[in-house]
Amino acid sequence: MTRTRRTALALGAPAAGALALLAATTPAAAGPAPAETAQEITLAVAASPQAAGAPADAYAVTDVRTADSDPAWAAAVLEPADPAALDPATVVLHHVAGAWEVVSLGTAGVGCEEAPAVVVIDLALLC
Repeated sequence: MTRTRRTALALGAPAAGALALLAATTPAAAGPAPAETAQEITLAVAASPQAAGAPADAYAVTDVRTADSDPAWAAAVLEPADPAALDPATVVLHHVAGAWEVVSLGTAGVGCEEAPAVVVIDLALLC
């Protein structure tokens, strides 16, 4: 028989207030993009000039996520079909005038200059 111990966490009023303040200032996280959005982003990546150097079948667009702080911003990972031929890359997109546009694609510093700071944090971009 397995025993489980439950421990309750009790915070005093000052600690609870500090925790609430921290939660209020922490940016929202990025969430997985809805299937329709993920498909639109995949098509936008394939049609973008930034990805023109690699055929669409050379990579898969994975981990498509939108920023909860501003869902008009998204990021995804480009996973190479042949890791010996291509490096994985990150792509950042912005939804403008009804369409997704690639604003940055690469392996380092992607989206750091283009996206708002809260979106950079939200999408967990490495800047």
